[in-house]
Amino acid sequence: MKRLLGFFIFFAAALYSVDEVRVVPVPPTPESNTVVTKIVFPRPYGNKRKTPVNVQLRVEGFPLGVITQNDRSKEIYDDPEGQAIHVIVDNEPYLIYNQSFEDSFDENREFYDKIVSFHIPFTLKPGMHVLRVFPARSYGESLKGKGPFSAEIFYFQDRKKSDDLNIDLQKPYLTYNEPQGRYPSGSGDPILLDFLLSNCELSQDGYKVRLTVDKEVISTLTKYTPYLLYGLSPGKHTVKLELLDKDNKIVPGFFNVTQREVEIDNN
Repeated sequence: MKRLLGFFIFFAAALYSVDEVRVVPVPPTPESNTVVTKIVFPRPYGNKRKTPVNVQLRVEGFPLGVITQNDRSKEIYDDPEGQAIHVIVDNEPYLIYNQSFEDSFDENREFYDKIVSFHIPFTLKPGMHVLRVFPARSYGESLKGKGPFSAEIFYFQDRKKSDDLNIDLQKPYLTYNEPQGRYPSGSGDPILLDFLLSNCELSQDGYKVRLTVDKEVISTLTKYTPYLLYGLSPGKHTVKLELLDKDNKIVPGFFNVTQREVEIDNN
């Protein structure tokens, strides 16, 4: 009788347990080969001495502040502020710039070209810093071609402190994009998992990306594509991505282990 009672308790606990977190690959959104993002300022290896540090970007072929028109925008959270440039300083959570520039289209409204200018909204420590920028659709997915992504090393005040960060932009590195921040959805709705890769390719027997949610390894990803993450219950979670080599060891580099906090609303 006790064994039978124990079985029913176990079955009931399993039945009402939190949904298992799952990750599902989806095809990348088609993108134009005319989209280009360039860092105008700061200059490569330039030394900025005053705060706040000014940043200028040139964005070609990608209008900001408009809603991406495709089916994926209906499947996952779609930011009403529209398409944006994601800006990552060192390995901090990305900053969003999505101001719409109506005067940036040509007379046929077919091509977009604009200089975006802003200040880094926090004080930098003296020494080496890295700026990474890329366009993202209104639902957060990054453009993964070579033209849209740009990265630059610069210094603030002190060039001698060049060993603060373990960075080599010519070696393989990971750029974490999504998920980040707060999502107005319940545990039944998927959220976007998205990242960029530089100087390497994913494969079964080569580089891989390990996904960990709330300290539990969920999957080892071998396709360079967006993913949908299912089963996150309302509340706060941590999502971690790690770039691994062919021996499943973490690739050295400041960006290759990145963790973000995510909060799912109780809607």
